[in-house]
Amino acid sequence: MECRKDSLRTLKWVSGGLEAMLGIPVLGGLFIVFGTGYNALWVMLAFHIVVVVLTARAGRVSKGNIVGIVASTVGVIPVVGMFLHLAAAITILLDAAFGNRIITRTHVERVEPIRPRPVRKEQERKEDHPF
Repeated sequence: MECRKDSLRTLKWVSGGLEAMLGIPVLGGLFIVFGTGYNALWVMLAFHIVVVVLTARAGRVSKGNIVGIVASTVGVIPVVGMFLHLAAAITILLDAAFGNRIITRTHVERVEPIRPRPVRKEQERKEDHPF
């Protein structure tokens, strides 16, 4: 199981680095548009989907790669795509560096169930009650 976590972390580092490269303002745009004819977005979309599926099978959530999927689909819009690629790179690299400790750490030992408040008899008899 430890080997699987290490390989998923490596995949996240690679995808975060590639997203950071695509988010560089001029170089990323030139690579996407002129270098590959937008095929880089399709490759990154497939790569992010593979990483999300593998992390889901490992019982974890890869929030950064979900942002990467959005960045790859909306990446054809020049400025919006750049910011989304940078946001995806930051979230993926933070997820790779710290794992789920950043987002899912809680100190709650037990959660109390929500119970409805009792209704007073005066409130029941009111005619203007919405229900």
